[in-house]
Formats: sequence, C-alpha cells, structure tokens
Amino acid sequence: MKIVSWNAACKFREKFDAVQALGADLYVIQECEDPQRSTSLVYREFAQNGYWWGMNKNKGLGVFAAPHVRLTENTWESAGLRWFGSVHVNDTWDLVAVWSNPDKKNKSIRDYIREVNAYVELHAANITADTVILGDFNSNQQWAEQCGADAHSSLVGRLNAIGLHSAYRHCSGDAQGAESFPTFVHRSNGRPYHIDHAFAAPSRIRSCVIDSSRDWGILSDHRPLVLELA
Repeated sequence: MKIVSWNAACKFREKFDAVQALGADLYVIQECEDPQRSTSLVYREFAQNGYWWGMNKNKGLGVFAAPHVRLTENTWESAGLRWFGSVHVNDTWDLVAVWSNPDKKNKSIRDYIREVNAYVELHAANITADTVILGDFNSNQQWAEQCGADAHSSLVGRLNAIGLHSAYRHCSGDAQGAESFPTFVHRSNGRPYHIDHAFAAPSRIRSCVIDSSRDWGILSDHRPLVLELA
C-alpha cells in the first residue's frame, strides 16, 4: 500500500491533481479544505472516500482514499488536541493522521511535539505495532533546545517501545535530527527542515522517500512524504 502525506498550504482544491499523480492508495493532507463544504465538484469527487477534521472549513486535516480502499472512522477522542484523525483501513489496521497545530490562544495547550506526545499517550491502549502514524509533526530533534530536550526523543522512544519506527530513517539510515532530505522549506528564511514523519513496524516498511518528482515549492512549503507498506 502506498501512502502520501503532504501539507498542501491551503487551496488544496486547486492542487490535489498534483499529489494524485503520485498514484497513492491513501492521501493524508494537512491544510486542506473540508470537501463537504467546498464548491469544487472535482475536489469533492476526489475526496468522497475519506474523512476531514477541523474547525476552519478552509484549513483542516484530511484522509482520502482510492476507491478500492475501505475506510472506517475510529471513535478516538482528541481531547482538544489539534489535529489528529484516526481511521481503520480495510478492516485490518489503524492509521493515525497528524497535523500538529495547537491552539495558541489557549495557554494550557502544549507546543507542537507535546501535542503529539499527549495524543499518543491518550491512546496508549489503541496504538499498537499494527498502527501507522504519519503527517506533519512540526518537529525535529534538532529543535530540542526550543521544545525541551526530551520532547521529540521521548515521542520517538515511546513509539519505538510499541514497535513503531521512523520509516524514513529506517530506509535512509540517517540519525535522528540529521535527516538528509528536508520536508519543509521556511518561506521567510529559506531554511530546510525535516518535520514530516511516518512511523510503522519495520517489517511492513518497503520504502519511504521525500518526493522530488516536481518543484513542490511552487505549490507549498512542504514536499510529500511517500510511504510504501507491505
């Protein structure tokens, strides 16, 4: 199964054909419109087999599948954590889609990586070695000083203990915080970062790459992460 995760940086209705050209079975899209409230008929058709989460109809988190893939939404609570969506895939395994985007107006809300940590801890009973977790975590170990020395590494350690490992690092051999290819290029300063991640059981991982088939910078400040699973 091929899964693509991409932060579309809004107006996904005008861009979905670019990511659809990658020929995935599942698409995990951050910063996309709610298809149910979109006026674009072609976008609604693309997204008809899927789910969307968010408050702003123009900027949420979506999981969209090809027609041959069966999705069922899990009833996993988010407890105010933003944004996470979970679906059961082909009646077999669970996918957790991530767009870490805490409500900064709420001072009790954690920062990006602690939101992900909190969600994983909240669903410790649900997340197993059969689960796949991927998306825009807005985090990398290289930011340890700003986010707390243990924030990113503690999440990685918690997932490793479950049996889930970084698919990109599993395939590339790169060290944590020293990933060779960025998934994001900051618009204001041009600095590259690797902040989109996928975690799965190593036995299921066939490949994981950051797509370079086109100039994604024209469409978004993120590049798609492409995960192939057995």
